[in-house]
Amino acid sequence: MIRYIIFCGYAGLKGSLKIIESRYSELGRYFNKIYLESVVSHIQDRGYYGRYLSPINNDRPDREPVNISDIFAGFSDNIAEVGEGGILKSVYELAKLKRCGFEIEIKKINTIQICIEVCEYFGINIYRLLSEGKLITAEDPIYTCKLLENRGIATSIIGHLSDGLDKLIVDKEVIEYVNRPTQDEIFKVVKYEREDIIGN
Repeated sequence: MIRYIIFCGYAGLKGSLKIIESRYSELGRYFNKIYLESVVSHIQDRGYYGRYLSPINNDRPDREPVNISDIFAGFSDNIAEVGEGGILKSVYELAKLKRCGFEIEIKKINTIQICIEVCEYFGINIYRLLSEGKLITAEDPIYTCKLLENRGIATSIIGHLSDGLDKLIVDKEVIEYVNRPTQDEIFKVVKYEREDIIGN
């Protein structure tokens, strides 16, 4: 049975926010400031995971405040965190832990346009940038995604685990091997101590 990989969240969103906060004056000369602030607004309104629900600012009075931990509690045996090093590091570590390989499609990973543009401005890889999200492996990804999306979580089926050890990004007919994770891309832009960046 194929084990599909589901990404919950948005690639590089947390790192992009920290970069915008740190380099706001510089970015404000290049981007519209309202556009930059849309990243902050997204997190306030939806959190790092959500389409419309947020553990930070839930504006739906008909519902109880959202607890991300409760939403993902039922997936405890098939879940991994996406954090430092971005989604590519997390998928790599997941496959390593399960002693298998993977095939993923980069274009299927959820992103936000302003985050892509900030990464392009600094010449960094959004898929290797600090994120806050989760990976879930599932045999029935459609059912799992519908279940999570009904609770406000942004999901995308990005690929699957494989029997071999090759760790691959597949884009149409082009195949790229994923190398061992390196330092998070945020450190190319934000020159603070690691704990000050990752720990907040």
